Amino acid sequence: MGPNLTENSQLLTVKQLAASLNISTHWIYKRTARGSPEPLPYIGVGRGKRFDLSTVRNNLESRQTLTTGVMLPGTDGIARINGKAYRRMTRKRFQTGHVRLRKNHSHSWWEGLYRIDLHDEQGSIVRKRKSVNLGLLTDLPSKRSAQCRLAQILSELNDTNYKPKSDITFRSFVNNKFRDLKLGMKKGTTQHGYEVVLRKHLLPRFGDLKFTEIDAEMIQAFIKTSKRADGKPYAYNTLHNLKYVLSSVFSAAVKWGYAKENPARDADLPPEEVKEKVILPTATNLDLLITHLEEPYSTAVWLLAVSTVRPSEGFAFKVSDLDSDNCQLTLFRAVNRGKIHTPKYHRTNRPIQLTRSDVNRLQNYITTMNLSEDDWLFPSTDPAVPLRYEDVLARKIQPKAKELGLPHVTWRNLRKWGATQLVAKRVSVKAAQERLGHSRPEITLKHYAQLLEESAHEAAAVLSDQFGSKAPSRKPILTIQ
Repeated sequence: MGPNLTENSQLLTVKQLAASLNISTHWIYKRTARGSPEPLPYIGVGRGKRFDLSTVRNNLESRQTLTTGVMLPGTDGIARINGKAYRRMTRKRFQTGHVRLRKNHSHSWWEGLYRIDLHDEQGSIVRKRKSVNLGLLTDLPSKRSAQCRLAQILSELNDTNYKPKSDITFRSFVNNKFRDLKLGMKKGTTQHGYEVVLRKHLLPRFGDLKFTEIDAEMIQAFIKTSKRADGKPYAYNTLHNLKYVLSSVFSAAVKWGYAKENPARDADLPPEEVKEKVILPTATNLDLLITHLEEPYSTAVWLLAVSTVRPSEGFAFKVSDLDSDNCQLTLFRAVNRGKIHTPKYHRTNRPIQLTRSDVNRLQNYITTMNLSEDDWLFPSTDPAVPLRYEDVLARKIQPKAKELGLPHVTWRNLRKWGATQLVAKRVSVKAAQERLGHSRPEITLKHYAQLLEESAHEAAAVLSDQFGSKAPSRKPILTIQ
């Protein structure tokens, strides 16, 4: 029984009190039950209950003023203010869901219903109703077993650390968020590489799927089944790029709250295929090619071969970058598809050391081409940008090399030729690394320097000479008859 009230008070029934306070009768009965943690003051009249309106209102008002907030001792993960943390006590929404038995002409199955908070494309949190197939009636024979299966699904949603997932699709995130906020901060060459992978591979496969629908198994199957148009599997480097770009998209989604985890990070790649040795042009081949090319293409091949710079850097040289007194050509910028950007190397304003004969050759070229200090070393018809090295290679250099019967020539092969010559002539790896513009010396040795034939013979002779050149004197233990 609740506390006694004065007999002169105007007593209300449960329905009258509910109408006066605009609340439900269930709410009142719950707070007048035995052992209620928040009891309402009442008096018992027979088997009924009677309430004094002013006393009940005073009780509710005092309870609200006392429970607006509490002081909690600071713990890990809570912001501290003088050793304590102030937090308003809010009740976590907890749901048990609902299960129902569905029947059709072939079998019966349990359906679970619940609600989930999601981020929409505008970033707002919306609450949606979802249903899930819990299993067949033969597997879950009772409603209780179906409720236990649904409770396992809802355990993540009811966790205190749960954060709403995103309802945004992969295509919408890439178009509206990733391209602008992350890809827009990268260099032109990197943007081009990302765009090729996104446009050709990732958007056609994952574009219409939501982030919540893409899991690690789906990504692994995508890498396993990706093939070229002719049905052959992609090379290892191509699959590595697919995984890297996809992982980059998911990393951004996790960072900005659109995804909970990155399922692409731990995807497995196949073993690297056996690569055939690239046939590099010899110095005689390059000299023949340079002799038969017209300017400025002849000087472009020669300069990129002796300087071993990247084509995006070599075609971005200006006449003013040449320091004839110190025999240096300073690298300030790079160009890609008509856009000027900083070089790839971590060190800016990298000087490329030349010989005096190299400087004289460049000065003769500048005079022949009638170039001024502010001109590009390899100018195009547009004075704002130099020649496009992709077009020069495809339209001028490779056709001439094929006409002369030379090995296939690419800008990368010129850099490999230069790195190979430096290592073969006992130039220090550090000096070769600096000249090629690599961040680490192992890149120079692993991907660029190749073993020359004379170096292979020298290595074989060093080991063989340790045992002498005499034929074995001992007779064989076994003879074959």
